[in-house]
Amino acid sequence: MKSKIILALAISLGSLSACESDSIDIEFNGVGDIYVRCQKIENETKYAPVVYAYSNMRMSEAKIYHSDEESNALLLEKVNENATTFNFLPKSEDFTTADNIVNGIYNFRLTSTDGEILELSDKLLEERIDPLEISSFGYNQDENKIDAEWGTVENRDAYHVKIATKIDGQIVYSSGRLNDNSITITPESQGWNRNYTMKSGTTYTLSVSAYKFEDSKTQNGYHINQESVDYRTLEW
Repeated sequence: MKSKIILALAISLGSLSACESDSIDIEFNGVGDIYVRCQKIENETKYAPVVYAYSNMRMSEAKIYHSDEESNALLLEKVNENATTFNFLPKSEDFTTADNIVNGIYNFRLTSTDGEILELSDKLLEERIDPLEISSFGYNQDENKIDAEWGTVENRDAYHVKIATKIDGQIVYSSGRLNDNSITITPESQGWNRNYTMKSGTTYTLSVSAYKFEDSKTQNGYHINQESVDYRTLEW
C-alpha cells in the first residue's frame, strides 16, 4: 500500500470509551478503518489513503497491512501522548491522480501499553464517489457567521461539515450528518466544541465532506469507504 482523523475522520466519529478500573477486567477492544480521500487539487482529482485505529485502551503501537502476503506493514502515528487513537493522514505527496489504492481486506495489529495484541480487519471496496466542490462560501467576521454551499455528490451516504484548527486538526465544530447542500453556522449553532474557545485573529479550516460507507445503513462514523472533501479557510 502506498503511503493516508475525528473519519476527522471527522464525521462525528464518536469514540470507544477508555474505561480503567481496578475491580473490572476490561477486554482490549478496538476498530480499524481505511478509506480513500478524494479532492480537487489544482483542478485535478486526486486520491490518497487515510487510516485510523481506535481502541478502548492506551496503545503503544498500531500497524496495518494488506491481506496480500507480499504487503508491507505501515506503522500508524499516535494522535496524542496517551493515545487510544493512531492514524495515517496523507501529505500532499501522498495524493495521486490515479486511484491506485489497492482494494480488499486490510489487517490491523494493535498493541496496548500492557502488551496485549488485538487483530482486526477492514475492507476497502471498489465503489467510489465523485469529488465534492464548495460552490459558495462566505464569512461575516463581525457576526462570526458562516454560509457554505456545495454541489451534489451522487450516491453519497451523508454530507458533513466541520471546522478545525487545521486540516485534520482539532475539531471545534461538527455538524453531524447532513442531507442538504448548504449550511449556515453561527455562534449559537449546535455542534460547537464548548470546551474550546475560538481565538480572534486565528485562521481555521472549514471542510465539507461527502461520505460513502462500506454499508450505507451504518449509523456510526466507522467503516468509511471514501471521503470526498473540499476546504476553505477563515480568520475568526
